[in-house]
Amino acid sequence: MITRNYNCHHIFATLIVGILIGSLLFSKKDATLFIKEVSLDGEGELCQKKFILLTTERSGSTWTCSLLHQQKGVSCGGKPQKKFDLPDSEILGQYSEKAKDGTIASVTWQEYQKDLDDAFAEVCQYNPEVSIGFKLMYNQIPPQFLEERKLENYLKDNGISLIHLVREAKILVLASKRDVKKRKKQYGGNLHHITNATLNKEIRENGYKINWDDALINSMLEMEALSIQWQATVHLMAPLVRYYYISYESLLAKDERDFWVGQLVGFLTKKGHDSSISNAEGTLLQLSESDCSDRIENYAGFRAHEKVKHSRSAVACDLIATNV
Repeated sequence: MITRNYNCHHIFATLIVGILIGSLLFSKKDATLFIKEVSLDGEGELCQKKFILLTTERSGSTWTCSLLHQQKGVSCGGKPQKKFDLPDSEILGQYSEKAKDGTIASVTWQEYQKDLDDAFAEVCQYNPEVSIGFKLMYNQIPPQFLEERKLENYLKDNGISLIHLVREAKILVLASKRDVKKRKKQYGGNLHHITNATLNKEIRENGYKINWDDALINSMLEMEALSIQWQATVHLMAPLVRYYYISYESLLAKDERDFWVGQLVGFLTKKGHDSSISNAEGTLLQLSESDCSDRIENYAGFRAHEKVKHSRSAVACDLIATNV
């Protein structure tokens, strides 16, 4: 439903495009799953405000993207996935494979810029809204484009905002990665993202506690340092590039979640804080509702470890414990 008077021809063309897309790509039943109500409220035309959700794997980004996608004025993700009632939020996933096989350094800026442009065009095509975006992993950005500031200039020149989503409890990221590896062996196939709600519930309730040692703690601290490095990189782009930091842990408690989602929607639509948040639950279950003591063997010993007690992960674990 379009909530303000708009050019009649524009409305007619939009409806025709929507009908054609639905008829070509899905059955009538499937097409209804992915229809997002479009609302124009005088704050600008469709697809004129853009954002990237910058994050890393196992950080709750698919769930966070679905939270944003439910809100008036925001779309997060493009072409709908076949099995789930949500759009594909990780459009540039091929760059993760390039990072793994070492070919990402050979990507030209012209290629990468085209893929970024195409990603925004896909979101606008399938889910037109006032503010549109998708998620982008750290390893999906060729490092040369950071060093040469080409990505920064692209963001600035196109008015693209950044949301930097960080899961601060890195020890739970490591536990989650271990769970995924176990499920790959158990269920087979590529479970790069576990999006099945039943499987997520099984992991939370029945997942074995992770055993820790100095090597695991060092891995945790290296991941913390990487997040800090990325936050510094993003901060140096300001004020020419607008950005917003949000932690996954701050979204876990329902009352806090409504507030922070409202802040994010206001940031993305440039309307300020919008208190009328629509069902900030997300299409998927979040990665973890249990606290760190449920996932880590001998948690008291881990929390008291000299390398851990002043870490960001320790603070995040304390925060989770107060929210569950």
